[in-house]
This record gives sequence, structure tokens and C-alpha cells, in this order.
Amino acid sequence: MRSDTLHSNYAQDTQIEFKVCLHGQPTPSATPTEPKPLNLQSTKNAVAPFLGLLLAACASIDSQDTEQYIFLEEADALFIEFNHSGNPLYESSMPELADNMEKDRRQDFTQVMQELLHDYQLPIQTYVLGKREEPGDGPVLKIYAMRFEQDRTGDLVATIQARLTKHGELNTLGTYSQRDTPPAGANRQRMDEAFRDVIRKPLRIMMDDLFRHFPTPEERKSVNAPLIGIGEN
Repeated sequence: MRSDTLHSNYAQDTQIEFKVCLHGQPTPSATPTEPKPLNLQSTKNAVAPFLGLLLAACASIDSQDTEQYIFLEEADALFIEFNHSGNPLYESSMPELADNMEKDRRQDFTQVMQELLHDYQLPIQTYVLGKREEPGDGPVLKIYAMRFEQDRTGDLVATIQARLTKHGELNTLGTYSQRDTPPAGANRQRMDEAFRDVIRKPLRIMMDDLFRHFPTPEERKSVNAPLIGIGEN
């Protein structure tokens, strides 16, 4: 099984050739040719992943990071939100299939996230929210699945972005990606396991970054230290 970690290779280079005739007339050496019909199906297949990335990006850039570094405290309750953008073509042409795929991927995420929360034993109470659940009073970890699908080559791809919010402050943890080749001839159960495996590594790296938002004893003393007034020693 092949496994790669992706960074910025979401897109493929596309070259478009334009032929220009001055004043609408062909040049003497040019031979008039009939225009080739546009292959709509191939165009849709090429554009679909970018539409998904665009929709996810629009959802995640509504606000910019603030300067204040967010510290998580044991008294807090951390709410974990998962947002998944499905394939726009399926959503428009086969909405029932798209809905089922979204449910499957959400279940895969929830299972892996619960496993990682158990492994990491964060010193804070955590809640993994359902699709229609709203976070309570506390910090929110927003995870955007920019891609969580099987692409045209047959590989499984997971690209997520994680952002942490608390009391109006916003810190972006990062963008994490993974690509795997699923086992040959896999049935439904093995494919579900393969999807969970491909999102597990990005989520694990994200958890490492999240753990840095819990203050060390030295940082806690610094944060809680009283401010010294002007002119005081």
C-alpha cells in the first residue's frame, strides 16, 4: 500500500492553448480547422475537486487569526466541530448518494476522533458535535475536511484544516493532508477502514499541535501573574 503526505499538490497544472487570428482573418500560413467539441464530462471531473476546495476555503476564511495565543484550561469544555464538503457534482446530480457518502465520512471521522481523544487523554472535557449540534460555552475546535474522498486515480485523500476559537480569539492550528492507496478488491468494510486510516494521520498531527495550547506550569504562572503598575518595581 502506497502512502504519501501531501502539502500543496491539490491541483494539477492545466495548459490551455489559444490561437489568435488578427482582425478575424487566418494568417497566410494557417490552415482553418474546425473547433473541437468541449468534453463536458472530463471538464466536470477536473473541476469537481477544486469546487470542493473552494467551498471549504470560503467557509474557513471568514475571519483572520488574532494575535492572542489561545491557552486551554482544565476548567474549559472543548467542543469539536466537523465540517465536510462533499463532491459538488454528486450533490447536484445524485444528492441521495452524496448524502450517504457524507454520513459515512462523518462516521469515519467521529470514530477516529474518539479513538485519538482516548489515546491523548487531554486534561479537558471534550465533546464531538453531531452535524446539527451547536457548541456550548467554551472553546471550539473547528475541523474543515477540504477533501475526504476517493479521487479519480483511485487513491483515498484526506485534507483537513483545524482552527481553534475561544472568547473571540482565533488560532489556526494548520492544514494537514494524507494520501493512501486502498487495498485491491476491498469490500465495503475494508474501504471504511481505509478511509479511517487515511484521516487518522492528519488528525494525529493536529492533536500534537492542539496539545501545545495547554500551558506549561511556567506559562500558567506567567499568564496568571498580576500586572505591575507603572512606576512599580
